[in-house]
Amino acid sequence: MKSHKLQVRRLVRERRKLERYIPSDFCSNFALSITDDDSRTVKEAVDSEDGKLWKEAMVDEMTSLHKNEAWDLVELSSGRKPIGSKWVFKKKTNAEGKVEKYKARLVAKGNS
Repeated sequence: MKSHKLQVRRLVRERRKLERYIPSDFCSNFALSITDDDSRTVKEAVDSEDGKLWKEAMVDEMTSLHKNEAWDLVELSSGRKPIGSKWVFKKKTNAEGKVEKYKARLVAKGNS
């Protein structure tokens, strides 16, 4: 019986980044600002001077989720873990930078 040695063939080609991933002169003039003052946690939001407005935003979000029947409350099957959730807070501003709306979103962490 002959033994056959398998050999892995690799393509030899030049790898190039797609043009859309190469920063252009236009894109390089901008940077993402992460120094905004939006709350990161529920405690931060509720304890802030705008706490009442953040609470209203959270109630509005829960009302919207309930109205749109976004989920069904069911018993968790044995051996299963629930999906976590997180509140995301964002102040919506107009062109002059004045806060027009406090937006709270309840988002799922992970997937099922």
